[in-house]
Amino acid sequence: MKQTLLIFFTFLSISCFAQFSKTHYIPPLSGAESQAAQEQFLYISTPSVTPVNFKINQLGGTIISGTVSQSTPYTFNAGYGTDSQLHVKESLISTILTNKGYIIEADNVIYVTARVIAGNANQAGALVSKGLAALGTQFRIGALINTGISAAGSAHLTFISILATENNTLIKFSGIKTGVILINNSGGANPSNIILNSGESYVLAVKGPTDSNRDGLIGALVSSDKPIAVNCGSYAGTNGDISLNVDLGFDQIVSAERTGKEYILIKSTGQDSVERALVVANENNTQVFLNGSTTAITTLNAGEYTALNGSDFSAAGNLYIKTSRNSFIYQSVGDNSRIDQANQELFFVPPLSCETPKLIDNIPDLNQIGSRTFTGRVTIVTERNAILTFAINGTPYSLSSLPAFVDGPKLVTGNSNYETYTITGLSGNVSVYSTGQLYLASYGSDGAATYGGFYSGFTFKPQITFDKITTTQSSCIPNSKLSVSEISGFDTFQWYFNEVAISGATTNNYFPLIPGYYYVKATIAACGTVLESDKIPVSDCPLDNDNDGANNNIDIDLDNDGIINCSESFGNLGVNISDPNSGSISTGNYSNSFTGTISTVNSLAASSFSFIGKNNGDFITEVPKGKNNSITYSINFAKPISIALEYTSAATSTNLMNSDAEFIAKCPSNTTLTVLNTDNQLLIDTNYDGIYESGITQYSSFEIRFRLNSTTPLAAGTGTFSFRSYLASSLSITQKNLSDITVNKASFSIIATCIPKDSDQDGVPDQLDFDSDNDGIPDAIEAQGNTFIPYTTVDLNKDGLSDAYGAGIVPVDTDLDVSIGGVSDYLDLDSDNDGIYDLVESGSVAIDLNKDGVIDGAKSTFGTNGLSFSIETSNDSGILNYTIRDTDADGIKNYREIDSDNDLCNDVIEAGFLDPNNDGLLGNNPIVVNTTGVVTSGMAYSSPNLNYITAAPIVITTQPNVAPTCELENAKIEIVDNGGNTYQWQVSSNGTSWSNVINNAIYSGAQLSTLSITRVTNAMNGYKYQVLLSKTGNSCGLTSDATTLRILALPVIASPVTLVQCDDDGDGFSDFNLTEKNSFISSNYNNETFTYYTTEVGANTKAVANKINNPQVYNSTNATIWIRVENSNGCFNVAELNLVVSTTQIPSTYERSFSVCDDNLDTTNNDTDGISTFDFSGVTSEIKTLYLGSTNAYSISYYKNETDALAEVNEITNTSNYRNIGYPNLQQIWVRVESTLDNACYGLGPHITLTVNPKPSINLNEDHTDDNLVCSNLPTFYVQLNAGINDGSPTSNYTYIWTKDNLILAGQTQPTLDVNTMGTYAVEVTSLAGCSRTRTIKVIASDIARISSISIVDISETNTITINATGQGHYQYSLDAPTGPFQDSNFFDNVSAGLHDVYIRDKNGCGTISQTIAILGLPKYFTPNNDGYNDYWNVKGVNAAFNSNSIIFIYDRYGKLITQIKTDSSGWDGNFNGQPLPSDDYWYTVQLEDGREAKGHFSLKR
Repeated sequence: MKQTLLIFFTFLSISCFAQFSKTHYIPPLSGAESQAAQEQFLYISTPSVTPVNFKINQLGGTIISGTVSQSTPYTFNAGYGTDSQLHVKESLISTILTNKGYIIEADNVIYVTARVIAGNANQAGALVSKGLAALGTQFRIGALINTGISAAGSAHLTFISILATENNTLIKFSGIKTGVILINNSGGANPSNIILNSGESYVLAVKGPTDSNRDGLIGALVSSDKPIAVNCGSYAGTNGDISLNVDLGFDQIVSAERTGKEYILIKSTGQDSVERALVVANENNTQVFLNGSTTAITTLNAGEYTALNGSDFSAAGNLYIKTSRNSFIYQSVGDNSRIDQANQELFFVPPLSCETPKLIDNIPDLNQIGSRTFTGRVTIVTERNAILTFAINGTPYSLSSLPAFVDGPKLVTGNSNYETYTITGLSGNVSVYSTGQLYLASYGSDGAATYGGFYSGFTFKPQITFDKITTTQSSCIPNSKLSVSEISGFDTFQWYFNEVAISGATTNNYFPLIPGYYYVKATIAACGTVLESDKIPVSDCPLDNDNDGANNNIDIDLDNDGIINCSESFGNLGVNISDPNSGSISTGNYSNSFTGTISTVNSLAASSFSFIGKNNGDFITEVPKGKNNSITYSINFAKPISIALEYTSAATSTNLMNSDAEFIAKCPSNTTLTVLNTDNQLLIDTNYDGIYESGITQYSSFEIRFRLNSTTPLAAGTGTFSFRSYLASSLSITQKNLSDITVNKASFSIIATCIPKDSDQDGVPDQLDFDSDNDGIPDAIEAQGNTFIPYTTVDLNKDGLSDAYGAGIVPVDTDLDVSIGGVSDYLDLDSDNDGIYDLVESGSVAIDLNKDGVIDGAKSTFGTNGLSFSIETSNDSGILNYTIRDTDADGIKNYREIDSDNDLCNDVIEAGFLDPNNDGLLGNNPIVVNTTGVVTSGMAYSSPNLNYITAAPIVITTQPNVAPTCELENAKIEIVDNGGNTYQWQVSSNGTSWSNVINNAIYSGAQLSTLSITRVTNAMNGYKYQVLLSKTGNSCGLTSDATTLRILALPVIASPVTLVQCDDDGDGFSDFNLTEKNSFISSNYNNETFTYYTTEVGANTKAVANKINNPQVYNSTNATIWIRVENSNGCFNVAELNLVVSTTQIPSTYERSFSVCDDNLDTTNNDTDGISTFDFSGVTSEIKTLYLGSTNAYSISYYKNETDALAEVNEITNTSNYRNIGYPNLQQIWVRVESTLDNACYGLGPHITLTVNPKPSINLNEDHTDDNLVCSNLPTFYVQLNAGINDGSPTSNYTYIWTKDNLILAGQTQPTLDVNTMGTYAVEVTSLAGCSRTRTIKVIASDIARISSISIVDISETNTITINATGQGHYQYSLDAPTGPFQDSNFFDNVSAGLHDVYIRDKNGCGTISQTIAILGLPKYFTPNNDGYNDYWNVKGVNAAFNSNSIIFIYDRYGKLITQIKTDSSGWDGNFNGQPLPSDDYWYTVQLEDGREAKGHFSLKR
């Protein structure tokens, strides 16, 4: 599919059949805002039974693709409102627009109609696209005339809309009526010229009330210097004489040369004033004749018009118009279902012509606009006695069986060769067939809306359509069918190939078999007319040798090996055309030559043309001004070559490609060119119909016509398009100037692409050769190395390179010899430089008798794919008959692995060659290789010893590793291998000199896989051990890694040690903390681990049964235990600990007690948790004085409990600020006295008691739930406050002190207090123990509300009230409800008109106030029928109390005063002078007492 943005147009070369065309241009519409556009649709239909692809190009927007067929028309929703893709709002009139209108392009001919609804669904309109016939340069405007009404208003809008098809199109307006005022344009009758580029549109319009604007655009001339499409008409307007009723009337028109001199119109059912024919003269002295009369009714000059009406039609209801010169004819129709002239439609009428087609196939949804259904009607003009048949939704009908009302046939008065029909009641998809000329108008009416259009006329020369025989393939030979639509009206055909008639090719279609130029001559027998189509180049389908879907022209990987062509070639080379007549192309061992010619087509001397070639392939062409001037450069090669035409990378600004030129790139017809246009820089004419399409990203033919897709010259170096041909013998480029004003220049470059290289000289270029070095291993494998990615057919961008290969494979170079003159593996005969050819290492059965690493054989023994037949399953199958050898199955093929059998002995050695430096490569460094990758600096490449593929591996699974060993313990060293090996352990004291280990008292297993060492000593610290492994068949052997023996030291301890503990109860037992002596046993105790056992053996063996699990609380009498001490190395020693129990020296009668009130630190530590702070630090000095005397050899410690005291853990260190956490209300503190010399216990007991007294249990009112309130306006109102005691205890257990605002209230010492004033009150409650809490109560004051103002918004759609109140209280509001419901908001909306009471109450109960207000309202209707409801009309909310001095006037629709109403009256009763007035709208003026004035209207209903 294609999207048209530009058309090359010559009046004599247009090939279409009126509305029936492959290409349609739809300029936008524009209308009055007061008759606003609503639903908008495009309808697309075709006679084609098979689906036709089309694209809707929303100019400046997206492109919509779809299909349409005869049975399935397509409806496109074009938007809604005045600012859509199809519609231009008034503010954009007289503005150049880039985003309005449509271009619709299809693969075959289609009809396109636009239909719209507007004006609150009271108006409708339609236009029928004229296809290519719409394009021209001279247009005369028609519209509804608007002259029969008393005055034109803003609803009466006439417009002209223009869509340009080429850049720099000059548009001129003339013949506009004097006095016209244009919308948004100060030009008046002489608006300025405008210039439009392709796809741009412009609207010129007028509307009332200016009198000249009624018909001021009718007859105006729109002219251009390049083809444009034009819509015109009224949106809205009228041909009648009733001012209030308008409708839409517009259509697409054709250029003057398409008009004629004879027309037949058929009257519809409307009144004579709306059944009109508008005759617009295009030339001076145009006479107008009606119904066969020889007397002209008028003579018109260019731009003048005459408006005929219904009375001019014959009694048969038809009108035959004949003019002396070509004229523009517009017809408007009405509908008798509305006598108010609401239904009107205008369409453009085609002239009579014997070339007019004989069928319309088909009109889609004839009676529909969107979901709305209309009464469908068609009028038909056909030749006398012609037979009419029909199809409705695919069902055939004769005229007599048609399910609709048929009025006719009726002979045309004044031209008896024709007869007319009117058919009413049609619906659905309608096709009409006649045996004679067929002119058909279709329209529909519903309510006040009417739409319609003409579907006939304007026949030109045949238009060739490319059809695909197989829809999934390209349209090229042999998959192409050339056809001319059967609807065209032609009778006979003759097809031509290269100017020679094709014998027997006389139908409307032809299947081309040979590439070349085709055209058809078609005849309309009745007219004696023979018309000739354009000449169409038809190409073979481009070659695709590898069948990957990318043709050879653009396939970047022709052999599908993942290596792009240019990597397998000498690359690209610009063709040196500095001498354009001849030259050569040489690189590597490739050479070619060419000759060139320059030719011109011109009206000037050849010297005014210019062709300048450069040595890099760039060239500059220059064509003098003049649309007929062109230059062609042709280059012919001595032998076929792949060639590209691209944009230059460097050029001056004057030599750039621009939109004022057309170009043709050609190659011989037996080859093809493919253009790649991924960035849409070019417009391409794929159908050779003069229409240059946008969005064509790829196209192939032997001739490609293109233009630049931009009004801005293309900057050098930014061109991304490319024309490519595979093995073409010639290439030509033609540049045509499209300007009569300026010289045109362009710059391009001719490039020889991927110049072929044949590395193995087998006659197959590398880019086609599956095995470029002929070593029996395909390039696809050699290029990838270890990770082979197979070819897949997935190629989303269709460039010929499988997506599996990404951007293309970078060929692997296993031996990295490219840097020293070598090559990548796919060209390397020894890819791993091990002295063994890849051919040998591959394992193939191919023969290489001369030992050159290349398969032997004549060229005839190799396929076209470059593979030797000896290694393929069948000739040219591309499938190997062997598996490339990988001896050790490690995924690395032998040809690129230096140890193919993975036995750790390199191939070069096992093959029998030399490798002095043991790097696995042949010979010594530096290595020297030739251009085929063969090592020339070593002796090899004879038949290798097969040991290199005989696996005798020695594999160490686990290397020797000796664990660090404690002194005097045993050590063991083990190696794990693959088995079948022999062993010899070695030892070294320095790591350089090694000696074999022998079995003796220290060592055992010297020739086994495990070596044992008995009772290591410190002298062996740092010894190293390794093992030598050997195996039959592996001459290299293998030495293990070395492991180092490290000797670990034992812990240093003191033993035995004694621990003394106090006896707390005199039973001879006590709890010991065994860890207290750790520091006495080892000075490094912090870095060692101590475990405790009841026996010495248990300590040495870590016996669980003898382990003391809780050494900090070990209950024992006098005893001995053993301690195992382990250092960080895991080495251990055992120490002896003796336990001694002694009697306490502090008597149990020594006790001290402390008492405090509960305190409040924070929310966690509040004053009810029984926790407080104590200071018992004085006990220490007291014990010293009473029991220890002057000695300092004891320490005194305090503990929370007995367990901590015995274990000497969790000591209380802050005795002056201790909190009894964990022991609420009451706690005993344990005192421990012990020796500072040896930790021996001296005294132990619970000698201190701590008591926490509680505070009074009262409600502190922290949540303010007991706060209270008094009313300021009620001084006798008191409230009582209380102390809040909540535990049920007597109030007499406490004392009370009351305060107000922090001042003590004298004499107020009771548990309650009565108050009537606001303030912050507090009562301090104290217990008999002296502990107190304070309760705080806040008393606030409220008050009755005071109204400060009431804001009223009335006489509106939504009346509102806002009440503004002041006061101390919190208030609620009610409207007309003294008892509620009340609301917190002071705002009321949707308030009805009338009197209302507003109420405000204090939420705290301090009182309610109210006020009466008035809301003014103006009723929209009244019904004076004396039923007691709405019998009078008056302003609501006005009475003697409110706005009593207001004045109220009532008028009829013509401004006549009917009455004046008094505010104290019931209102107006609908009478005037005692007589009832009819139902209608009446107007009022209200002048309110407050100075406001209101105007409007209301309805009287009876």
